[in-house]
Amino acid sequence: MGPRRWLVTGAGGQLGRALLAEARAQDVHAVGLSRAELDVADADAVKRALDRAQPDAVLNCAAFTAVDRCETEQAAAERANAFAPGLLAQACRGAAVLVHVSTDYVFDGRASRPLAEDAPTRPISVYGRTKLAGEQAVRAAGGEHLIVRTQWVFGQGANFVRTIVRAAGQQSSLRVVEDQLGRPTWATSLAQGIAAALRASARGTLHLANEGTASFFDLACAAVEEGARRGLCPNVPVHAIPTSDMPRPAERPLYGILGLARARSLGISLPHWRAALASHFASDGVA
Repeated sequence: MGPRRWLVTGAGGQLGRALLAEARAQDVHAVGLSRAELDVADADAVKRALDRAQPDAVLNCAAFTAVDRCETEQAAAERANAFAPGLLAQACRGAAVLVHVSTDYVFDGRASRPLAEDAPTRPISVYGRTKLAGEQAVRAAGGEHLIVRTQWVFGQGANFVRTIVRAAGQQSSLRVVEDQLGRPTWATSLAQGIAAALRASARGTLHLANEGTASFFDLACAAVEEGARRGLCPNVPVHAIPTSDMPRPAERPLYGILGLARARSLGISLPHWRAALASHFASDGVA
């Protein structure tokens, strides 16, 4: 059956909300604490939260995910993404399994085939480096843990899909990069996959994402098409551009497609991202 008492950190974010909804669907007792309610880098606050909730699984969705801001706010990124996961792992040791959410940004984007869990890591941004340090801290703590790497998450909250739909309502055309590749992942699908991984007693590192691959251009085109079909935005043209035409403070991995073989071997296969995108529009109130 898996753990039946969850503590979800970062519960106000896209994945945190989806995990709380999944807990309700699975009749799992879950306590969700937002960033305002729990500073996961505060050891005393973490101890109090665990003492109150008495969880058998802690699902850590708290992170500093503003990739470009991480370049100039390195101390904040290190505190949230590197220090806090290790602190949580130490607090959970012997009491609860820690599910820590990580990212494809721990890779450098130079691969040419889907990345397995044991592929060499080489982050190219502050965000990626701090997230990798968080993974390493969780492993070093020595407790029961599952590190879930995912990518391109969209759900209830600020995300690429919502940004594209809003931009389509304000601009006559859009320009979106076509040479960054990954797996668009609906937060609800990801939450279901994490719950399934817990039921399967998965430990170590696991890649979880929706099936299928895409560029951000592909995802933008699908989002505009779906948004227009639902009357949320006009069906404006989307033009493909290279990443070099849209420089950002933080370098992005061009090829981040996560390999899903381990998840499939556990019987976990999330829907294709296009089906997940349609479900997102139908249930998450994209506007």
